[in-house]
Amino acid sequence: MNVAATRVDERLIHGQVMAYWSKRLQLARIVVVDDQIAEDGFMKTVLSMSAPAGMQIDILSVKDAAKAVQTDGGSVHTMLLFKKIPAALELAHELKGCSSEMTELNLGNLGSVPGRVQVTKNIFLSEEERTQIRELQDLGVNVFLQMLYTDPKVPIDDVL
Repeated sequence: MNVAATRVDERLIHGQVMAYWSKRLQLARIVVVDDQIAEDGFMKTVLSMSAPAGMQIDILSVKDAAKAVQTDGGSVHTMLLFKKIPAALELAHELKGCSSEMTELNLGNLGSVPGRVQVTKNIFLSEEERTQIRELQDLGVNVFLQMLYTDPKVPIDDVL
């Protein structure tokens, strides 16, 4: 699988991903990695219908995504898109030691909910999520913030 980007964005497939990131990265495929959504037929349909014509949307569990990343030899530019940090962390663990390790993770949007503290305009994190980010870093994943591709990449350590 030709993974062009990995991103956490609670909004999943929406205007920024479609209008900005897909054009900039020449994406032809988005793989939503989320165990719960992978089991929800209605949400799978909604997300699939959110994509423009010609964009392939796959919605996979973490385990299935790990298998796909390791076995799909295709050249299609693909974004791995996560709703939550724990799914990204689990996939990073699944891929550790293989030729397709996760090397970076863009935090795009994590909204305000109880238990989270604002760290930037668009990123709110709980203590548990901060711990998960540190674990991702320990696995060798470069975690950064970048809302739009025109924004500079901000290392997560600059805001934690």
